[in-house]
Amino acid sequence: MNIIAKQVMAARAVSTPLIAIETPDPGATNRVLFDALITNAKKRKTNPPAMFQWDIANGLRPLDENSQTVLASLLEPFGGDPGATVDPVNLGAILQKTPAGTFIVASNLHRFWEAERFNPAVVQTIWNLRDPFKRSARTFVMTMSDCNLPAELRHDVVTFTEAMPSQEELSPIVLKLHENANLPKPDDAFVAKSTSALAGLAKQQAEQAAAMAIFAGNEKNLETLDLDTLRQQQQQQIEQTPGLSIYDGDASFDALKGLDSLTGFLRGVIKGKRPPKAFVFVDEIEKMLAGALGGGSDSSGTSQEQLGYMLSHMQDTNARGILLVGPAGTGKSELAKACGREGDCWTVGYDVGATKGSLVGETGAMTRRALRVVESLAQGEAFWIATCNSINALPPELRRRFSYGTWFVDLPNQSARKAMWKLYGERFDVKPNAKVDDDGWTGAEIKTCASMASDMNIKVTEAQHFISPVSRSSAETIESLRRLATGRFRSASDGGFYKPPSSSRRSQQVEPSPEVMVDADRLMDMQES
Repeated sequence: MNIIAKQVMAARAVSTPLIAIETPDPGATNRVLFDALITNAKKRKTNPPAMFQWDIANGLRPLDENSQTVLASLLEPFGGDPGATVDPVNLGAILQKTPAGTFIVASNLHRFWEAERFNPAVVQTIWNLRDPFKRSARTFVMTMSDCNLPAELRHDVVTFTEAMPSQEELSPIVLKLHENANLPKPDDAFVAKSTSALAGLAKQQAEQAAAMAIFAGNEKNLETLDLDTLRQQQQQQIEQTPGLSIYDGDASFDALKGLDSLTGFLRGVIKGKRPPKAFVFVDEIEKMLAGALGGGSDSSGTSQEQLGYMLSHMQDTNARGILLVGPAGTGKSELAKACGREGDCWTVGYDVGATKGSLVGETGAMTRRALRVVESLAQGEAFWIATCNSINALPPELRRRFSYGTWFVDLPNQSARKAMWKLYGERFDVKPNAKVDDDGWTGAEIKTCASMASDMNIKVTEAQHFISPVSRSSAETIESLRRLATGRFRSASDGGFYKPPSSSRRSQQVEPSPEVMVDADRLMDMQES
């Protein structure tokens, strides 16, 4: 018996009348609950109680012959018409007359109290079941994908949340498919790889993905699942979750020049005792959470709600992570994307803004759903990477969640820029020229210059005139970040506490204004406090 079934049976044992379950797969949950009820009856050597399932399309349906007899008597006032049970208000009146111990599971009733469809009669009908059901040990269970109860039911309904299936719960799917397809039983190592490629999916999704992988394996004359197909299905299913995306490019640590200390550190994490099973990437986290951090116009409280869910999730799952601070274009995002390839797992992009909904409660539901998928995909071993260009905006409780430190990614030095020119020169088939004035350029700007020279069929010395380096356009911001990072954050290039470059022609040309210097001093005081 799985966890959710145990919780429901325990609640039923003390006559809990109303239960709501937030589940990624209501159909599978319904079957598990009825199986648990039958199992309990067999253990006690008694007959199962009357059991019914309800949805808006089919109305009330009996689960066995005894329940069929009970339903027939309940429908006599309606001329025996099963269609009378489709209306939830009629259903409530019918359920009032069910015998003691009756067990009913209703699917997707939450649609009746969404803001634009709010039906007070349905809500009242459910509430009216509370006292009579409690007196007679009857149980009314509501399974739904988003459990956001209306105020009228919030204090009377016991709620449970069913987690996405673990790898142990997914392994029977792999074994059963091999058996049904008359294929050799896979060994434990292959089952582990298969279930890892199914992590993050609900059971129904996992069954479909595995079935398609079996079919692809047959086409390739494989006597097992085709893992490439399985991972493709996993990616497509996960990306259906609002707020989540999968990075599946060719980024690698070797292409990130000048970040040797940070990439070495992350390689150590990947090869350690707890290798991440998924990397979670949040780009420009201070902008995504601006409404919760006092920098936005969110007066609804949804941003604060999202921040709370994120903090709780990272705390509850013992997630690790790092914050990357530095000028734009220095390779912070590319580093996060490369982690998945280096760790042979997915890098999942988490877009906080994409989990905001227009209806009451919708934002919380989408946020919880996205975080549940992340937890399932990582199987308790997620490593979070967040980029930030204004770390002073982040509250201390959020920074503490990124327990593996804050790293400063500075503009690349001359040696790193030379390696970048070599890399992008070969990629875009252009010849770097020593006459290019690239002092203060970022890796993104070097890549753009090489790409532009190739596209326009011009020399890189000509293309350089169309580049506006961030070291010029944001000189004051960069100097402020450097002052803030000095002696506080780890250096992505050499690993020690960051020290600003001793001499920089760019910084000598553009001095920060007094206002920026004052602001930097204020930020340092905040960090120290």
